[in-house]
Amino acid sequence: MTPDDLPVPYALAPILDDLTAEQRRAAMALGHVLVLAGAGTGKTKTLTAGVATRIELYGMVPGQILCVTFTNKAAQEMRKRIAGVLGPHSVPTWLGTFHALASRQLRAEPEVAHLRSGFDIRDADDSLGIVRRLIKAIPKEELPVPQEGAPGDAKQIKKMAERISRLKEDLVTPEAARAHVESMIRKRQAANRFVDHESWRFVVGLYGRYQAILREQNAADFGDLLMWPTLAMLYDPAYHRRWTGRFTAVMADEFQDVNRAQYLWLTLLSKKSGELFCVGDDSQSIL
Repeated sequence: MTPDDLPVPYALAPILDDLTAEQRRAAMALGHVLVLAGAGTGKTKTLTAGVATRIELYGMVPGQILCVTFTNKAAQEMRKRIAGVLGPHSVPTWLGTFHALASRQLRAEPEVAHLRSGFDIRDADDSLGIVRRLIKAIPKEELPVPQEGAPGDAKQIKKMAERISRLKEDLVTPEAARAHVESMIRKRQAANRFVDHESWRFVVGLYGRYQAILREQNAADFGDLLMWPTLAMLYDPAYHRRWTGRFTAVMADEFQDVNRAQYLWLTLLSKKSGELFCVGDDSQSIL
C-alpha cells in the first residue's frame, strides 16, 4: 500500500490540504525521505505535515519523534501549526534547534563530555572571550604571524575561535587535534594547496587550553553540545542503543546546511527506527 492509498484522517485535512500532491506524498512516506525544493516552496510546511502525519496516521507517540530546525522561530511556528491541528498534547517534546536538543541530550548524561550535572553553556561571545584572554596572555613574538593584520589582533582572535569551532564540527577532540591537523596539512601540501600550517599548529595547543578552561568551569560551548553526544554514540554501543531507541522518527529542516557533527547526530539517532525525514534546498547549501 502506498501513501496515496491510505485514508487521510479528518484531523490532518487542514495541514495536508495546504500542500501540493507531491508534498503530500512526501509527508506521508515512511523510511528515509529526502525532500529537495527551492526557496519559498513549502519545505518546512511539508516537514510539519510529516510530523503530524506520523502522529495521527501512523500512531507514533509525539514524545518519540525528534524534529530539529535551525532557528527558534521555525520551531515555534511548527509547534503552533501542529498544536492547531492535533492539539497541544500532540506536539513533539523533542522539537527545537540542534543546540537545544543536543544540550538536552548532554544534560541527561554530562559525563560523556567530562562535565558534571548543572553545567553552564557558553555562547559564541563567551567562547571568543576565552580565546581572547588566552591569546592576550601569550607574548606577541610567540604568536603566529597572520596573513593580514597583526599577531594578537581582533581578526586573528576571531579566526582562532572559528578554527576551534570547526574542529568540533568535524568531531575532533583536543586529544586528536594534533594528528588531525598534521594530516590536513600533509594533504593540502600534497595537492599544492595553500595552508597556513604555523597558525593551524598553534590552534592545536590553544584548543587544549581552551577546553581545559571550560572543564574547570564545568561549562560547554555550542560545539560541545553536539560533538560529545555524537562521539559517544559512535564509540559507546550501550550509549547509542539508549538514545537511538528513544525515537521512532527523526526529522530535520534545512538539511543542506548540516555540518559533519549534525549529519552524524541525525543518522545515529535514527539508526534503530530507520525513519529519517529531511527537507532542504541543495542550491542554497553553505558547505
